[in-house]
Amino acid sequence: MVEGTYRGAHLPPNPYLHGNFRPVDEERTDDHVLPVTGAIPPDLDGTFLRNGPNPAVLPIHEEEYDWFGGDGMVHAVSLRNGEATGYRNRWVRTRALAASRGTVPPRGPSEPVNGPANTHVIRHGGTTLALAESGLPHALSPGLERARIHDFNGGLGSPMTAHPKLDPDTGELVFFGTDVFGPPYLRTHVVDTKGVLVRTEVIDVPRATMMHDFGMTASRLVFLDLPVVFDLGLATSGRTVPYHWLPDAGARVGVMPRNGSGADINWIGIDQTFVFHVLNCYDRGDAIVMDVVRYDQAFDTGAGEAIVSCLPALARWTIDPVGNRVSEQRLDDVPIEFPRVADATVGLPHRYGYCVRTGDQAEQPTFEGLIKYDLARDLSTRFDPGPYRFPGEPIFVKGAEGRAEDEGWVLSLVYDADRDASDLVILDSTSFAGPPVAIVHLPARIPFGFHGSWVPTGS
Repeated sequence: MVEGTYRGAHLPPNPYLHGNFRPVDEERTDDHVLPVTGAIPPDLDGTFLRNGPNPAVLPIHEEEYDWFGGDGMVHAVSLRNGEATGYRNRWVRTRALAASRGTVPPRGPSEPVNGPANTHVIRHGGTTLALAESGLPHALSPGLERARIHDFNGGLGSPMTAHPKLDPDTGELVFFGTDVFGPPYLRTHVVDTKGVLVRTEVIDVPRATMMHDFGMTASRLVFLDLPVVFDLGLATSGRTVPYHWLPDAGARVGVMPRNGSGADINWIGIDQTFVFHVLNCYDRGDAIVMDVVRYDQAFDTGAGEAIVSCLPALARWTIDPVGNRVSEQRLDDVPIEFPRVADATVGLPHRYGYCVRTGDQAEQPTFEGLIKYDLARDLSTRFDPGPYRFPGEPIFVKGAEGRAEDEGWVLSLVYDADRDASDLVILDSTSFAGPPVAIVHLPARIPFGFHGSWVPTGS
């Protein structure tokens, strides 16, 4: 058991250290059937995993803490035979955690920066990986209590994005990585179905910019070289996210054939903007359709403040590599984040998307509900979790008998402020507004985090 050092401590007025952003200070193992309201669909046989930042030790200068800086903590909810059979949470055993809390450090190669693995958790090729874009993946043991640095048997020598793309047709895992110690500052990689890294390409960019996500179609990759730039001065001052908004750096997207090299990339200038997350991306003839959550700017605030000063919105970019231009269509003015599509449509034409409806004040981040978009009919459906209940990223799981793109279940962790604990809410995607088909009442509070995955039993 690892315990933090802040039980009972006064938390400062930092948006990422109060409410349900505040960290939990213990690991739990609840291997027993959990209470459920409703009925868990029996075809949900597996484990819901979610990663997020949870500092084991509060920073000395608490006002400088931002959401990206906390130690990674993975939460797991197991579902079997129509029951919720257990919950557990574990800090990811990074070298940074070992230095601060005395845990066993991970085996494996050294990293340039011993940072957290706090952004995403996936399973591929039989290995569960905790991801953060600043370093190498951490392979987790089945019980989450052990980790090792995973460099694909020496094939990966630089950081991996927290947003890899799984090709639904080939089963390949496609990803990129940015390296602030470059050049090169950008590389792209392919891992086969067995977890073997089979390809790496170097892409020439002039500086280290923050590329959090990218686009993948059936035939091409799209990279986002936007004006949020690495700042060595911020890094040496101790800032956990050493980037700042630099309009003079320009903004562009790069289109590269998936079977090509860095020499084949075509860069196209766009208006200044920033994108954390891509909903999906697909080919439409010579053009590419790319749905993104866009901000007018980002990382333009001070330490200890919200990361952005403006609200996000869902937009569609139509990228024309032949005409060398990008057009934008605003799909919705409602602020949203954490976009997801069905895994089977990644890189292919999609009709539906699922997002968190965020609050209307950028300086006070909140999560108000969930939205399902029907982009073919220009419609949206909202799920309201109820008073004093706040959801996280929605994850779509295809139903066992599902044929249509949206026939399945949407899973989201929802914080219940009345009982200061969290629930796993399960929605029927075809009846998205609710009520939920099941609510798993968890024995603990799960702080707001980033991204997660559904891992079927036996995968």
